Amino acid sequence: MGMKRALLLAVALAASVLSAAGATTVAEVKKKGVLVLGTDPTFAPFEFKDKTGQITGFDVDIARAVAKDLGVKLQIQAAGFGALMPQSVTSGRVDMAMSAITITAERAKVVAFSNPYYRSAQVFIVKGGNPQKFTWPADVKGAAIGVQANTTGQYVADDTLKSRGAALKVYDDFAAGLADVQAGRIVALVGDAPTVTDLQKRLPGQFQQAGKDLAAEDYGMVFAKNSDLAAAANKTLARMKASGEYQKLLDKWIVQK
Repeated sequence: MGMKRALLLAVALAASVLSAAGATTVAEVKKKGVLVLGTDPTFAPFEFKDKTGQITGFDVDIARAVAKDLGVKLQIQAAGFGALMPQSVTSGRVDMAMSAITITAERAKVVAFSNPYYRSAQVFIVKGGNPQKFTWPADVKGAAIGVQANTTGQYVADDTLKSRGAALKVYDDFAAGLADVQAGRIVALVGDAPTVTDLQKRLPGQFQQAGKDLAAEDYGMVFAKNSDLAAAANKTLARMKASGEYQKLLDKWIVQK
């Protein structure tokens, strides 16, 4: 294949990938017939891989409802959180992102958020039984504490824990942080409160929350700046809450049984 022909083919393929992935308006999503969701499937019960390898969870079911209301199919693209927020959205690789993403003023400068769909909190996750007797805020000074890169947990830790003398360790992969908690390489890992509940259900006795909540937070669906997809998502969310569908998803994925 000649160099010119190969270059033209590469350009054409790149254009087709972009047109299939990135849409910033409702009209564009309906035209291609697919809503592309970007997510980091390591945050059970919000998004995770089931035993068959399929990505599922609370966030995925909400995104599927948004797609259904738009009359299109949902397509899921997995990405690490650091690549997902905000680059996957701002670059057009995905139409929307959901991954227990906290609404912040700083993030809202570059992306559009839906209305909040879940109120959560950042907490300290420790090994079951809390063998090092860690508490917040008493035992932060000198403690090795893990955070996941580019998450609200990292931002809160940088603002709150560093000044108190904590030794922060940053992880690209949340599961790696959990492994270090189990191995005793770090005292605690900062994560979302519902994650603790899910861990206690799936891995009884292995993890627990220590001390008080570190910070409250609201999760939002994420779209390109000024996209009318955010308004469409808000409409779906309001419909789900009015019909009881939202509560059913809470009961399915999050409410402690």
